Amino acid sequence: MPITRKFIDWSRPALPAAAEFLLETYVRGGVFDLGDVVIVVPGGRAGRRLMEILVQLAEERSLVLFPPHVETMGSLPERLYESKRPFANDLVQQLAWVHALRSIAAKQLAQVMPQLPADDDVLRWMDLGALLWQQHRELAADAMDFAHVARIGHSLEGFREIDRWKLLSKIQQRYLQLLDHHQLWDLQTARLYAIEHRECRTDRDIVLVGTADMNRAMRRMLDQVADRVVSLIFAPPQLADRFDEHGCLLPDAWQDAPLDLATEQVQVVDGPADVADAVVRAIAGFDGRYRADEITVGVPDEQAVPQIQRQLLQCGVPSRWVVGKSLPDTTPYRLLEALADFADRGRYADFAALVRHPDVFDWIARQGIRGDWLSELDEYYNNHLQPRLGAWLGDAQESQSLQLIHAALSAATEPLNSPPLKLGDWAARIVGVLLQFYGDVDADREHAADHYTLKACDQIHDALLEHQAAPQQLAPTLTATEAIRLVLEKLRSAVIPPLADEDAVELLGWLELPLDTADALVVASFNEGFVPTSVNSDLFLPNGLRQRLGLLDNARRYARDAYALSLLLASRQELKLIVGRRDGEGNPLAPSRLLFATDRETIARRAIEFFEPHVSPRVPPPLPGAPVARLEHSDFVVRKPPPLREPLRDMSVTAFRSYLACPYRFYLRHVLGLQPLNDEAEELDAPTFGNLIHEVLRQFGSQDIRRSTDSAEIRHFLHHALNQYVDLWLGRELLPAVNVQIMQLRLRLDAFADWQARWAGDGWQIQHTETGEDREAVQLHADAGQSITLHGRIDRIDRHAGSGQWAIFDYKTSDTAKKPEQAHKRGSEWVDLQLPLYRHLARPLGVIEPLKLGYIVLPKDTTKVGALLAEWSAEDLAEADEVAIDVVRRVLQQEFWPPTYPAPNILTDYAAICQDGAFDKRVEEGT
Repeated sequence: MPITRKFIDWSRPALPAAAEFLLETYVRGGVFDLGDVVIVVPGGRAGRRLMEILVQLAEERSLVLFPPHVETMGSLPERLYESKRPFANDLVQQLAWVHALRSIAAKQLAQVMPQLPADDDVLRWMDLGALLWQQHRELAADAMDFAHVARIGHSLEGFREIDRWKLLSKIQQRYLQLLDHHQLWDLQTARLYAIEHRECRTDRDIVLVGTADMNRAMRRMLDQVADRVVSLIFAPPQLADRFDEHGCLLPDAWQDAPLDLATEQVQVVDGPADVADAVVRAIAGFDGRYRADEITVGVPDEQAVPQIQRQLLQCGVPSRWVVGKSLPDTTPYRLLEALADFADRGRYADFAALVRHPDVFDWIARQGIRGDWLSELDEYYNNHLQPRLGAWLGDAQESQSLQLIHAALSAATEPLNSPPLKLGDWAARIVGVLLQFYGDVDADREHAADHYTLKACDQIHDALLEHQAAPQQLAPTLTATEAIRLVLEKLRSAVIPPLADEDAVELLGWLELPLDTADALVVASFNEGFVPTSVNSDLFLPNGLRQRLGLLDNARRYARDAYALSLLLASRQELKLIVGRRDGEGNPLAPSRLLFATDRETIARRAIEFFEPHVSPRVPPPLPGAPVARLEHSDFVVRKPPPLREPLRDMSVTAFRSYLACPYRFYLRHVLGLQPLNDEAEELDAPTFGNLIHEVLRQFGSQDIRRSTDSAEIRHFLHHALNQYVDLWLGRELLPAVNVQIMQLRLRLDAFADWQARWAGDGWQIQHTETGEDREAVQLHADAGQSITLHGRIDRIDRHAGSGQWAIFDYKTSDTAKKPEQAHKRGSEWVDLQLPLYRHLARPLGVIEPLKLGYIVLPKDTTKVGALLAEWSAEDLAEADEVAIDVVRRVLQQEFWPPTYPAPNILTDYAAICQDGAFDKRVEEGT
């Protein structure tokens, strides 16, 4: 007896129509008895919604409801036969495939995978096992094994994979033997065994709801209980020739089926933002005729979901993406990722990522560690560029909090610091580490963030329990990092549904729309590749082979989506399809082929509309509830500094350059002390590189070696000093780029040694080095009673033994050697006063004029290492003093406004604050 096919009018949503059929069939004397009925639906959401409808019908008609057993297509088979052994779970199956693979000689395995993993690369072997496991499952679902593919291959012209599939069949047999040895059963093989031995039976009615596409194994199982099966087909009877005896689609019958789609139901827009806008406008166009639960937004392209949700939220429309959140987006999953990296490599970057994890950040606070330790972390890294933490560098005070945090984290993650263990032995250790961070946290399951955290922990725990239950003979021996990454890989595609929200518009994937019950539907991203999807390349089963084997191929995908659209067109009161011209990266998109399943005239019109040159339409009216720009200009302005409570009392000689460049940026840097701070550096930045040279040369200038005229002796000292300082400040392990920079620095010091020997041979000797806090304060006077303390460190002061003349030098380590005149003046305008102001700082040391001012340059071109002396007259220096006095006067009067435009080429860290490069920038009025 064949399966009973029942055609249901598709002019209303499928699930309410199915509920009415059940009502008519199973109500007897006031009892709605579905207790002996198994209802089969494609997915869990459809099953839950159908149960809601059945309960509602029973209440409305005062019926006593005995609920049905609801199964998805994936879980139905195990209701139809009795398993004689426990089933191997997914992990055990994957492990068994790995063992079966590794039992084959490597030379033979090259037919399956030319590039085999290394013997100790457990994770890659697991990936390869998972790949074969997936092929096995797909083929078994259509009642085939690897040997079947090899047999079919003989009949395919040009098929060159027969030997490969024969070897795969051999591996498959070994896989099954392994499970048999462990008294376990492969789920797919158990189903095939039940089919072959005609073991399928049931004492319940089976009602198929919306199962328009079934695999071959499922069909054969249902054939053995066909007298108890009814397939509900949501289509008019006149389309019966498009469905087979199981109520499934006949792909060929749908390839040329016309789709009665009205032109006004399709809207073509430009990019993702326009798609989101069109969705909201379509909902607004319903004019309040539908409640939130009567509207659904279909999103075939999941990448479009965040932008659509943001647009809906801006318009005051709550939404609910039924997929919720993918597990990799949850904090417990990301914590496991960070822990795996930290346990594996222990690099600074891994430690920094771990402590910045929000749950670890909160955990650190619970350990009683206070203070601005994140800034301390950035500063420590920028000072030392240490690739791996543990041996702390520099002053212990600067890393005190970091050492406490590092020690606390090391203690919390100590269970992961073990030699390799069997897979199951890691489960309790990993759970114990997670409990360190989550065990004492109060959580509310009704709060969205806590909901996702708790559900993620549940799924991670379940995956670890699978690891623990794996047979010891199959379980690999691996490190903590490998064990964690195995869990992460298993959960990579897992999702967590969101909390229920009756007031939210639901966003569904394309495949869920046919059994959705909303009256109004808006489908976004109705583009080729999303509807229908296509798979044209496959490592094992390309589309041509799929067609020959009868597997899910592109023709079946097209038929499925053509039927889905037909059902939606017939059953929805409102349907809007939105087609985008390009994706988020600006790449062109094609409209769905389903839009062209119509007459030739309509095809041409739609093609012209989509492919004609895009002309921006008139600006649409604002949406209800949407934020509207009501200002002609941005409300963000560059703010004028408020008056200081106390004027500045001191200035460094380098700060004058900042003020001359821009008083406002001077205020940001030298008054507010704003400076960027991050830990993104992968090499010594220019200031740090310069500080290294300065420190080595400071040591040189403070030792007796400074009088030497022997370049080799000087070079030896400089190398030794550099090595000591690098070990002290940067450690023994250096970043690759830093190693190169240290080598470059040695070359510059070598050239300096040659120049210094000659300079000392000419009678010049270093008298002072890095003069600073050791001298009396120097006042720079402006008006009567007004002065400012000048401070700064002079790199070096030399004196000629014969003439007694003084020379003041500043070391410059930039790649190019710039003369003092070029650095200090632009045309006739002073832009820097550093060297002229050094005269004032040097006077308390007995340095008198006339004297020489200049740079000792150590550029990339080492042939140019040496002294560059300024050729300034007494009048030039007097002019520089006047400029300095004017700066002091203005600083004391708090003249920090307005910002200099165009922006100077220094102090670029404040570009965002000053809106550099911004069109139509605004500054606060006032001078």
